[in-house]
Amino acid sequence: MIAVDYRPDIQGLRAIAVLSVMVFHFDPLWLPGGFVGVDVFLVISGFLITSILLKKRSQPEYRLVSTLKYFYFSRAKRLAPAYYFLLLVVSVGAAIFFLPADYKVISESAKAAALFDSNRFFANFGDYFAPANHEQPLLHTWSLAVEVKFYIMAPFLILLVPRKLLKWLFSFLFLVFIAIAEYQLTYQGGEQEVYYSLYARLPEFLAGSLVAIYLSAGGKPARSQIIFGPLGIVLIGLSVIVQPGIGHFPGLNALLPVAGSVMILIGSSDSAIGKLLANSSLVWVGALSYSLYLWHWPVLAFLRYYTGLESLGVTYGLIFLAITLLLSVISFYLVEKPMRRNSVQKRRYFGFSIVALSGIIVASYSFSDISESFNALDLPEEYVRYADPATICHGKVVGECLQGEMASNHEVLVLGDSHAAMLNSYFGYLGTQLGFRARIITASSCVTIPGFDYERLPDWAQSSCVAQMKEAEKYIEDASVIFLAGMWSYQTQSDDFLSAFSTFLERFNGRAQVYVMPQVPMLNQSPLRNFHFKNLGLEGHVGIDEESIRANRLIGEIVSQYSSVRILGSEIESIFSNAPFFGNDLVYFDRSHLNEVGARIYGAESKETLQRVLGFY
Repeated sequence: MIAVDYRPDIQGLRAIAVLSVMVFHFDPLWLPGGFVGVDVFLVISGFLITSILLKKRSQPEYRLVSTLKYFYFSRAKRLAPAYYFLLLVVSVGAAIFFLPADYKVISESAKAAALFDSNRFFANFGDYFAPANHEQPLLHTWSLAVEVKFYIMAPFLILLVPRKLLKWLFSFLFLVFIAIAEYQLTYQGGEQEVYYSLYARLPEFLAGSLVAIYLSAGGKPARSQIIFGPLGIVLIGLSVIVQPGIGHFPGLNALLPVAGSVMILIGSSDSAIGKLLANSSLVWVGALSYSLYLWHWPVLAFLRYYTGLESLGVTYGLIFLAITLLLSVISFYLVEKPMRRNSVQKRRYFGFSIVALSGIIVASYSFSDISESFNALDLPEEYVRYADPATICHGKVVGECLQGEMASNHEVLVLGDSHAAMLNSYFGYLGTQLGFRARIITASSCVTIPGFDYERLPDWAQSSCVAQMKEAEKYIEDASVIFLAGMWSYQTQSDDFLSAFSTFLERFNGRAQVYVMPQVPMLNQSPLRNFHFKNLGLEGHVGIDEESIRANRLIGEIVSQYSSVRILGSEIESIFSNAPFFGNDLVYFDRSHLNEVGARIYGAESKETLQRVLGFY
């Protein structure tokens, strides 16, 4: 391996970067901009690989093909062994620990991650009922996918472009990609796609590359030992504290941590800041940083999946630190470090990599059987879904969107998000019993009323929301009875939604019978997960999350302002007093949705109330 002057201060900078990311991922309130640690890593990567390749290029025995072979093999030895070890362990652990439906999502992400394509996978990822992002154990691999793609492309530019033109080309590309990312974020939206994209992160790599080009030419600004190091630390420190308040990210706002990283790389390692960063403890953490980054997020994801909590608290925080450190030390000393030795032969290494890659891809399929075998619930389908997705108008129009007594002349309109979609069986049962039909038009996270603030939804949910709102508009004006249902604990967090909700109620107050369905009590843990963990011998418990109760209270206060609008909630306490059960029946699908059985029971228990208020006999 070509030796580049060792800089212990860079190891210290790596330590600061990984610790910032870990603190942010554990609790964003502690370090709101800690995610910029990833951007610091990318600047360092651009600096180091450019330094290595420029030094290789300057040697008398330089040959393009041999240099490319050397570079790709050295990068593979650096990244792949610990990475594939992680993927294998996570795949096995998730097959045992996650419910089968959830494991299917994890296995798809594992296949993408094995091919270093997880940034594209998560950029396009959107599934309301998949594990939440903070429960996705391979979400963090997006940054490694971006890094590997840069490694594939960059050597050709660094080695083929004349050195005199290289700094101008990289400066031009830096400005171009910053401009593209900023334009996309400012005018096109799609923040999720931009965040995970390669083009939006290229400026960070290129900034590091420009530092390497500058220093390789003998550049060193005057007074850098005094000014650049401290200023760089200040800029990075400022970033990890205030970055979310600045606005969208990356784009222009990424320049703050990038500038800080560049200044530290330019600044001398003999300066006071350089010596501080070269502290032996920081250097050790920096050496461990790759393994720490690999393992910290899966540990958090598994803990959050188990507890159902995003904010883990002190006890689980200590568990997180202990497990992460243990796995990182094992990964570094037993996998990462041995495979990086120069004595590792290419044939042996690539044999290992092919076996590991094939094993992970095969495992992502075969472990589904393991997942099924560990899940001993074996419940009928009606217990593990809230409706047949192929037969309901949720996010798309399917047939006439009708439930209940199809021949009836009495029709009601039902609008809302997935909490309205779960009432398909509810209205199907009641419509048949009371002689009416219900037209149910819903979308994920979207209450399908005019003026709903769909812009705040995830990218994947926006287009279906808009389409279903337009579909609902066809029937709203002629509707004599309208039901609204939603996850009020989520929706009421938006002032724009509360305004649209109030406007809708005022518009139809006196013009139609409007009934607002209360949110069913939200649980603090998925009941299916709870049963699964108990089968694994782990402690689990299910209780009521008070947030849904507070949200229902707020919705009730708004409804009370309109004389002909009513909230239907008198029967809810008795139905859900023993949630997630009603009698011996499991009536919940997940933390906040009833299953099909629960929706029908809810309908049966609500029959007298609806018979009285609607007058359908």
